[in-house]
Amino acid sequence: MNELETEKSLSPELLAPAGSFEAFKAAVENGADAVYLGGKSFSARASAANFDLEELQKAVRYAHERQVKVYVTANILIADQEFQELLNYLYALHEIGVDAVILQDVGVAELINKILPEMDIHASTQMTVNTSWGVHHLESLGFSRVVLARETSADEMKYIANETPLEIEVFVHGALCIGYSGQCLMSSFIGGRSGNRGTCAQPCRMTYQLVNDEKQNLLAQKNTGEHLLSPRDLNLAEELAELERIGIHSLKVEGRMKRPEYVATVIRLYRQAIDRIGDQREGNGLAPLLTPGEHQELLQVFNRDFTSGYFRENLGADLMSYSRPNNRGTRLGRVTQVEDGRLSIKLEAALHPGDGIEFWTGRGREGVTVGQIWKSGIEVTEGLHGETVQIEFLGIAHPGDRVFKTNDALLMEKARHSFQEGREQRKNPLTMRLSGHEGDKLCLEVMDTQRKVTVYSAGVAQRALKRPLTFDYAYQQLGRLGTTPFWLDKLELETDEGIMLPVSDLNEMRRLAVEELLQIAPRQKVDRQTYKQRIELWKQRQAEERTTLINLQKPIPQISVAVSDTSTLQAALKGGAKRVLIGGEHWRSRRGFSLDEIKTSFADCRRQGVDCVWRLPRVLNQSQSDNLLADIKKAAEWEHKPKLMVSNLSELEIMKSIDSNWPFEVDYSLNVFNEASLAYFWRLGAMKVTLSPELHHEQLAHLARWPGAEVIVFGDLEMMVSEYCPVGATLGGKKGDHCARTCVKEPHFLRDRMRYNFPVETDEECRMHLFNVKILNLYEELAQIRRMEISTIRLQLTRQTPGQIKQIVRLFNEAWNSLNVPKKSAWTSNDGMSELTSLFPEGFTKGHFFRGVL
Repeated sequence: MNELETEKSLSPELLAPAGSFEAFKAAVENGADAVYLGGKSFSARASAANFDLEELQKAVRYAHERQVKVYVTANILIADQEFQELLNYLYALHEIGVDAVILQDVGVAELINKILPEMDIHASTQMTVNTSWGVHHLESLGFSRVVLARETSADEMKYIANETPLEIEVFVHGALCIGYSGQCLMSSFIGGRSGNRGTCAQPCRMTYQLVNDEKQNLLAQKNTGEHLLSPRDLNLAEELAELERIGIHSLKVEGRMKRPEYVATVIRLYRQAIDRIGDQREGNGLAPLLTPGEHQELLQVFNRDFTSGYFRENLGADLMSYSRPNNRGTRLGRVTQVEDGRLSIKLEAALHPGDGIEFWTGRGREGVTVGQIWKSGIEVTEGLHGETVQIEFLGIAHPGDRVFKTNDALLMEKARHSFQEGREQRKNPLTMRLSGHEGDKLCLEVMDTQRKVTVYSAGVAQRALKRPLTFDYAYQQLGRLGTTPFWLDKLELETDEGIMLPVSDLNEMRRLAVEELLQIAPRQKVDRQTYKQRIELWKQRQAEERTTLINLQKPIPQISVAVSDTSTLQAALKGGAKRVLIGGEHWRSRRGFSLDEIKTSFADCRRQGVDCVWRLPRVLNQSQSDNLLADIKKAAEWEHKPKLMVSNLSELEIMKSIDSNWPFEVDYSLNVFNEASLAYFWRLGAMKVTLSPELHHEQLAHLARWPGAEVIVFGDLEMMVSEYCPVGATLGGKKGDHCARTCVKEPHFLRDRMRYNFPVETDEECRMHLFNVKILNLYEELAQIRRMEISTIRLQLTRQTPGQIKQIVRLFNEAWNSLNVPKKSAWTSNDGMSELTSLFPEGFTKGHFFRGVL
């Protein structure tokens, strides 16, 4: 077994969430090996309580005393004006001694490599990495760990783990995002609250109807439920042994927004399950890792129903919680009678005063907290399975209504007890050795699992007159470790018989040894002056790059036109397009481009003097990446090598594996939000970089100084890409590879409660792409955009008809050309806007051009 295999065969780390100090203690005291949490800034759960620096310092010390690691989230896109605050924050985290920071922004990752390489960095699931190719690129960025996308299957996890020295972390429990993390802009476009900035409003938990072009509710007769984007909660408790065999290093529980009792309960149960993996391995492989009662506790503390996610296959409708987006609780029983302010329930589980229960009726749901409980007219302290009990109730319910327990008072009390102040149980075992002779100072050696310290008595040992130093006496005194995070496991006594040492000396030796153990082993620390010097060098390099860029000849302003098939390509060319982006996703509603058609299109465009770029798909899994690799290898043999536009880190690595000098551009899905990330791709050789659609005009103007900056000014705004397809799941019987392909029969939309209709497209890999209701249109802002000196604007026309595309390209060409050539009369947008409005009567949006994101 090699070194990598040996390391990965160790018991996996249990990684717990914490949104408050109480939740943090709950995690540590219930068996977490590591805790991830956010500071007051730069966290992808901005609405959690989170930790200021003083609380963070307290948490790190508490954790490290108990040999628990702390990872701090800085997993959002960072705006340029925030970098100075970020630089100060990173050094504060380093001084405090956090074990790693979790990142999304590639620019920030490269920055840390330059100014603070001593800091471990983990790649957030927000980076949308789900292949070995993407992981290889993270290796080059200096990451020590990657959190894989939740859509990664068990087979893919195993393949990736075998291909990289990086630690692999996966989610095993808690809420699921329905779309790929880092690629979801739904909350951003609808309400300006960006998941990429930590302020997601969770619109996926709202109600939607699946409608067709005539706006008919296609599920009206199916009684499916209307939470069509709300997934169940992930639960891989019984897959932990498989995850260990795969080589997963860290098992992550979601829940930084959850209360401490939830954290305590889930972490306790997963700790027990992990500790039982060894029993399974030693011949009892069929035994479950959790008992039925423990599974019931997992359900009780919070569930939307449970799912194994994409661990084995695409579950279709079985992934989803269509009927409700919040806690379901557990089945308690049914109402049998309602009269005189009391309600009778036939119990299917235990009931206690203080429990929260909910009635599911034909009119909705009503919840109450249980007060007194009666059985046969006598007040009791509990009701048991099979019994019929009465409770006070003044609401509306009827016999036959189902009753669910949404809060278990005893379970909550058990959880709270585990992290109550002064009752800390998380302690490390100590081995002590007390030795010495009469007339000498006694020596006390104390060892935990990581360190060894040695202290000596203040006075010398003397011949005992009354009470000699025995093993039991020494064990009693040295074992008084009180509220320290230690307990005395073993004691070796190697002293002369019949000697004594004052109890005050023994206590002082114990105190000194513990105090020294609690002085956390010093890590490699960077002094503040060195850190400042590194920052200055980094800033100097940035300034030199800017100077180089200013001296470069400004590129001729261009318009990019993104199209999805050969007919729309021809329409764009007829409209006057001089730069086209072909490929991308292949919608099932269209023909798409074959590889031969891409080759032919490049040749045709070359003859016409048109700049042509092959735009690669936004998301690929491991097998799809291998197919793309084969296609790009074929393209490498064409007469002229095609320029590629990469949409994720995997594609960048695939391309570079064939030819490190392959000409490429970067699409907007790589979330270039600041100068550092733009500079990163520019240094890698990117000819153009499409900026994030979440930037506002001032941020765009700042980044426009870089040559090759491209901005989307018109077209469909894609809000989400998901392995889950609502059309296939509800109408096509989607499960695994099976689906009736209902998506190709007619257009589909998700209609929200405000009666807005969001277009749905399905790609050839059966992924759902959800688009904004309104088309992005910055036609009226073209003059301002031109003054910014942005080199390229893009028309994202992958869903428009050939007629629409020809007209749109003509209008933007005329406007852009007018703005590039000084004229006596200023250009106005009135006529063009009139034509565009006639093409899209549903109206337009200006996106984030003026409002930006929170």
